[in-house]
Amino acid sequence: MKKITLLLVIIFTFLFSTTSWGEWTYVLQNKVLFEINFDGIGIEYYYDKDRLRKSGKYLYFWRLQTFTEPIGGNLSGIRYVQLDCSIFRFKQLNIQMFNKPMGEGEKTLEFTPPDEWKYPPPKSIMGYFYNRICKKHQ
Repeated sequence: MKKITLLLVIIFTFLFSTTSWGEWTYVLQNKVLFEINFDGIGIEYYYDKDRLRKSGKYLYFWRLQTFTEPIGGNLSGIRYVQLDCSIFRFKQLNIQMFNKPMGEGEKTLEFTPPDEWKYPPPKSIMGYFYNRICKKHQ
């Protein structure tokens, strides 16, 4: 009887499990206008503050974007980011796309972008987002 109960628990655990990234902390929302969609697509930005790590002058964290409308069949994407608050630059270390909001559902794409530093433009959404992270965690 114990073996059957244990087997059922294991089966139901895997049967109903989903990708879980923990608690996402909301930062901001904006609308992006595309030529084909003049109403714009809403994008909400989050980060996982529980898994944010500091190493020397760098912050490492997961950033989530979730979309109100599908973009390329995806409703969300997460990126692992290295942020240098000292001169305000960042690298994207890993990018993953999902077919459901909030980084859930099927992973439709995963890749490692080129190893290059980028600088968010002044008064941009990413500039605002990364500035809030730096202020909160430096």
